[in-house]
Amino acid sequence: MSIAKKAKKQTADNIEKTERPARLSLKSRYTTHMPKRRSHRVLIWVIVLAAFVIVCAQLLYPPDRGLPLASVPNQSLAMATHETMAKAIVDQFDASKLKLTLGNDKSIEYPLKVTGAEPNTEEMITLLSNYPLWQRFIPGSILWQPARLNEVDMYYSDQTFKQFVDARAKEFSFPASNARLAIDKGKLKATEAIAGSLVTSDNLLSTISRTSIGLGRTTSIEVPSKRIAPARTSKDLAKVQAQAKAALAHTIIITADKQTFSPSEQERASWIVLSTGDKGEVSLAVDEDKIKAYLSDVNTKVGTPAGVTNITIVDGREVGRDVGADGRAIDVDAISTQLSVALLVSPPEVKVEAKFVPTQPGIIYNNKYTATQAGLQAYVDDMAASKNMHFSIQQLDGGHWSASSRAEESIPSASTYKLFVALVLFDRIDKGEIHWDDPMLDTTVAGCFDRMTVASTNPCAEKWIAMFGREYINNFIYERGFSHGTSFTTGLANQTTAADLTKYMTGLNDGTLVKGANRDLLLNNLGRHPYRYGIPTGSSGIVHDKVGFLWDYVHDAAIVQHPRGTYIMTVMTKGQSYAAIASVTREIERIMYP
Repeated sequence: MSIAKKAKKQTADNIEKTERPARLSLKSRYTTHMPKRRSHRVLIWVIVLAAFVIVCAQLLYPPDRGLPLASVPNQSLAMATHETMAKAIVDQFDASKLKLTLGNDKSIEYPLKVTGAEPNTEEMITLLSNYPLWQRFIPGSILWQPARLNEVDMYYSDQTFKQFVDARAKEFSFPASNARLAIDKGKLKATEAIAGSLVTSDNLLSTISRTSIGLGRTTSIEVPSKRIAPARTSKDLAKVQAQAKAALAHTIIITADKQTFSPSEQERASWIVLSTGDKGEVSLAVDEDKIKAYLSDVNTKVGTPAGVTNITIVDGREVGRDVGADGRAIDVDAISTQLSVALLVSPPEVKVEAKFVPTQPGIIYNNKYTATQAGLQAYVDDMAASKNMHFSIQQLDGGHWSASSRAEESIPSASTYKLFVALVLFDRIDKGEIHWDDPMLDTTVAGCFDRMTVASTNPCAEKWIAMFGREYINNFIYERGFSHGTSFTTGLANQTTAADLTKYMTGLNDGTLVKGANRDLLLNNLGRHPYRYGIPTGSSGIVHDKVGFLWDYVHDAAIVQHPRGTYIMTVMTKGQSYAAIASVTREIERIMYP
């Protein structure tokens, strides 16, 4: 055997001698620590492998999808995309209500969005999808995540919130109501007085601000109020008991058109209330509103309802009038004054001969709109006046009709301002100053752009506004021909006009404002967002639109490829809904494409 072979064999023997004790030691430890029974050892290995598989699955779980237990009320968001989660949160936010209650005296519900509340949508999406890396190494931890969203993460816009609170403070403040006489089981009794209420804006604002608001449900809040004691309670009626009995002893006979009416003792008792004089003395008084309510019931039996005048209006011009007949009714004001005096004096028998006065017919306007440009203009004028809407419409082919109403008025833009932010972003990208794959927030510029234009959430847009500067954005869009009705420096909220949004969509459609790949990307996003309840729902065409919803403002600006032509339409509203926008869209298309 050669020297080389001997050396090689000796080296192998040395390695074998070194590894053998190591294997024996490992086997010894395995035998010592593992159960003796084979089935138990198999079970342990199954558990280890299962834990390994679970950890691998957790590591592979998409970081941008809803967790397995993610949900909003009545809806699971397991594996939901960012856009799906955003839409679910917005829908639930729209359904959230605030119920203000004042003891047993008053209770009113308000949509949460009219309070000036705005949802922190991205933060809520993070709660539904956040799964830290270190937790992914813990088997089963995917089921521990607090992904059930039951409360709204939000903030209040200062000025709008203050206006809401001031109005509610006045609404829940009212004077005390004194005791009133009533007949109960044949006996004269007094209904108890009701304490008044004084609500200050500061206290109410503080109470609402501290309250956690339930997502998708009604949250009740007890209004902080200083209760005001009534000047006179039922005990004070004892002093005027004799006067009250004398008043109730009156008999009243009302003769109207050969019919007679006599209010019951119970009815008469409801007309009598306590009154306090300048020196604090208590006496009886008569509630004329109660008398008028009774006389109105009488009038339904003896009066003659007036007819209805039907006025036909075509394209804003009256073309026909069918005049209704006059009616007649008893003179409620005169009779109530007469009775209020007679109840508190002698004689005890009061007879009233009702006099009749003529009543004018009601008026119904029958608006009709022809399939003409004049008809289109008349329709948008009527809707703008009656439904607080703003319109700007432009046909791009066919008759090239246009119609607008209140289109130049500047109002809060809601999320439509993001279109203008996109303009500045495109300019920076074209100049090479920003790139689509640059990191931004917890995603990239491309991801942020999708969030801004598809999910329509705010953080990315607000980040870009801070980056570009509000004055810079203003000047940038003014240089491109937009009016000063669009502004990012108004303080309360970004503003725009229906005319500017239509101008934007026109330039996007023909490529004069946004070109090339940027145009294709924006159009794609405006065609696939989830908020398609307005113009897309009402139209028969293919719609690319940008919606906006803020407080009680609801807007929609769209490029519509109708089967019979393309048109641009912007509808901006206050106090309306997307269902209302869909409804006017149907009528507008009926006029333009009969």
